[in-house]
Amino acid sequence: MNFTFPKDFLFGAACSACQIESGCHEGGKGKDVHEHFYPIYPDKFFGADPNESADFYHKYPEDIQKMKELGLKCFRFSISWSRIYPNGPEEVCQAGLDYYSDMLDKLKEAGIVTFFDLFHCDLPYWVIEKGGILEPAFIDWFSSYAETCFRALGDKVDYWCTVNEPSINIMASYAYGSNAPFLKDMNLAIKACHNMILAHYKCLHIYKSLGLNGKIGAVIHMQPVYSLSMDPKDQAAAERDQAFYTGWWLDPMLKGHYPEILMDYPYLTEKLPEGFAEELKENFIENDYIAINYYSPGFVEYEDNGELDYKIIVNEELPKDGYGFTSYPQGLYDTMLYLKDTYPGKDIIITENGIGIKKWGNYDEELVDDYRVNYMREHLRSLSRAIKAGAPVIGYLHWSIMDTNEIYAGGYNFMFGLNQVRYDTPEKTRIPRKSWYYYQQVIKESTVN
Repeated sequence: MNFTFPKDFLFGAACSACQIESGCHEGGKGKDVHEHFYPIYPDKFFGADPNESADFYHKYPEDIQKMKELGLKCFRFSISWSRIYPNGPEEVCQAGLDYYSDMLDKLKEAGIVTFFDLFHCDLPYWVIEKGGILEPAFIDWFSSYAETCFRALGDKVDYWCTVNEPSINIMASYAYGSNAPFLKDMNLAIKACHNMILAHYKCLHIYKSLGLNGKIGAVIHMQPVYSLSMDPKDQAAAERDQAFYTGWWLDPMLKGHYPEILMDYPYLTEKLPEGFAEELKENFIENDYIAINYYSPGFVEYEDNGELDYKIIVNEELPKDGYGFTSYPQGLYDTMLYLKDTYPGKDIIITENGIGIKKWGNYDEELVDDYRVNYMREHLRSLSRAIKAGAPVIGYLHWSIMDTNEIYAGGYNFMFGLNQVRYDTPEKTRIPRKSWYYYQQVIKESTVN
């Protein structure tokens, strides 16, 4: 049986500036949080110097030619805010804008649809010095940065994303202490989340006012949440976790309010600013699309804990990759149908999906990544099924186009790339893996066997 896709389907790949770009001291770039904290806490970054990644900064012209050879229809990347505003919210670095402008030109020449993030994990360090996302002025800093990018690059970007994975990039920074600035305070985290949503709204209003022809939204990390029992309390707990992890962002961005099933929980409502509901309603502007990163499902059960009354559990029966993600292709199908029914009328793009395997130390053997071929095949089969079931999915972007710096979760020790990066060579040589050729055939035929 073959699993087919529409002929205009956006088969693509993704990555981000802070994970493959390098060039940290070139082009007028200022310090981001990783460059600042890496020398202080190298262990938190698994010894991965941000300036030693794949050097996309210099190699993007040849990398884009290889994307064309692969047959990519879409490429997702990010703009490093500290390349555009290196020292504060006043001074714009023209060299940074010129760099991304040329990259976008080359992508367009290659016939590749462009999808660019404004914030993908790498805040400028000056933002942290001035109070970070907690600071009310963050809304103006971020929207001014966005407007600068819209005006300079807006006619070259097909899909804009304001923020990537805020459930991780913000919560992990302010609530869980795993990302810079390494804070562990849920009160601060909820405040930062609210500021990010207001900043997102302001960016969308600015973009729409400029009359540009692209689309704009945000990228949300989503995991379908399941209960392992039929107990009504466990089932309700799964709904609450789904609402908090995903709906906390998609509801404000598509409906103009926080998830209603969470509003009876003081654990959250007491942390939100006074008048938060009216503030969302007054500033609301709807995303043009739904963009989802899918890697793994979640599992919970009821627990009377005075918070959201559930706890996360582990399903030991499902396989896990070296990164810790649980492989469950059916979850991608379930996610697409959930989004179709919960937020109808919006195109859906899978902006990340991939498998991370820890390096075992033999470059030649690591090129034969049958595990990734199998992973892609099964997830694309599920996606094809979802489209046939009515889910309005228009694109699938594999993570990642090449091996990455996984920053706070493994540094250069994991293989996510369709292209292997040989970090031991001065030129950071790229070599296509077996999965690269498999994906090339899938794109060419718009079919998965």
